[in-house]
Amino acid sequence: MITIDFFKKMLGVDTSNSASIGPAQANNSSENINTSNEQLKTTEQMNNSSNNIKKARIYNLIIVDESGSMGHLTQVTIDGVNETINSIRGAQRQFKATQEHFLTLVTFDSNGSNRPVRTLVNRAPIAQVNDFTNYSPYGSTPLYDAMGQSITALHNHIKDDEDATAVVTVLTDGYENSSTEWNGPALKALIEQLTRQGWSFSYMGSAHDVKQVSLNLSINNVIEFSHDAVGASSTWARESSAKQNYYRKMDEEYRNGRRQSKEEWLERKRQMANEYYGQRVTPRHINDLREGEIFVFGSNHTGNHGGGAARVALNNFGAVNGQAEGLQGRSYAIPSTGSLEQMREAVQRFTEFASQHPELRFLVTRVGCGIAGKSVTDVAPLFSHCINLENVSLPIDFWKILGLKMDI
Repeated sequence: MITIDFFKKMLGVDTSNSASIGPAQANNSSENINTSNEQLKTTEQMNNSSNNIKKARIYNLIIVDESGSMGHLTQVTIDGVNETINSIRGAQRQFKATQEHFLTLVTFDSNGSNRPVRTLVNRAPIAQVNDFTNYSPYGSTPLYDAMGQSITALHNHIKDDEDATAVVTVLTDGYENSSTEWNGPALKALIEQLTRQGWSFSYMGSAHDVKQVSLNLSINNVIEFSHDAVGASSTWARESSAKQNYYRKMDEEYRNGRRQSKEEWLERKRQMANEYYGQRVTPRHINDLREGEIFVFGSNHTGNHGGGAARVALNNFGAVNGQAEGLQGRSYAIPSTGSLEQMREAVQRFTEFASQHPELRFLVTRVGCGIAGKSVTDVAPLFSHCINLENVSLPIDFWKILGLKMDI
């Protein structure tokens, strides 16, 4: 069993006044509103033995900051968590032949109570999980305790199950400032150990130095969002998209029976975890395309591809003169010279097309913001539904308008 004392001793930290963080202590300090641990174990054992079919058991752990500074994001956080829960429910239905999904949901704040870390759902089969409603931001930010306790408890539960994997999502809008049991170096050591075991960690942060904190914790999958409803909504949409992509990859591994050796499977899980947040920023200059990539450009209503990105598409990527919209060669045209409403409808058609072709990756250029004369502020929101599509990349200034700070 992993304990915080283990990591503190390894790091040379005094452990004389520290308590081990194991499943029993974590459960004593939590609220399990869905089912008892014994019921969960029985359910999991039945699922594991059902028809002796090998399935991935995916444990989704969501850790949500409930400190006072999250107050103005209350409703969008509730909506975002529920969006993510719904995406897991959908994955359970879509991939029921190859996957079993469980959820642990943890919130945290130092509000003067005896339970700054609260486990609202504890390893529950996703079909038994109700919508998230219990969220009232107040107090400080015991981020390290929330992560350390919940991650350790989950690890101790699944560590001997080769087909179990964990997908950990953390949302916070501030620095750690009130943990009493875990510190940064100990938590980093824990995350590094479990990353080597194929666990996926994502960190969604705002209103602090997100890059530095995630670096200090050795978390590579990072989203930085603007501290407003637009940014918070976008980050949950991006998280749901990443989850769906991860589940699809897992389905591919199990669909015909997972046959890798233990070492090969561990390496594959590490790869999938490392690629959890895929590259979603369109390069500033595109001179060639990789296999499966599609160049998305703005066209005039006649399909006369005479300038800007349209001319690049015509010369290099198979665009056809006279075709104002749709797939042509290795490019896709979106009419952008008409009204904003007409462009909105065209973007909706593109979004639907991209959702139907997950095997392709669409590189959206600054459609409508060149010769067509439209502003980034007006155009970027038209692509908001593309946030949910892991196979669509957008220009970096589009992402900024949508509330996400993205790296090229």
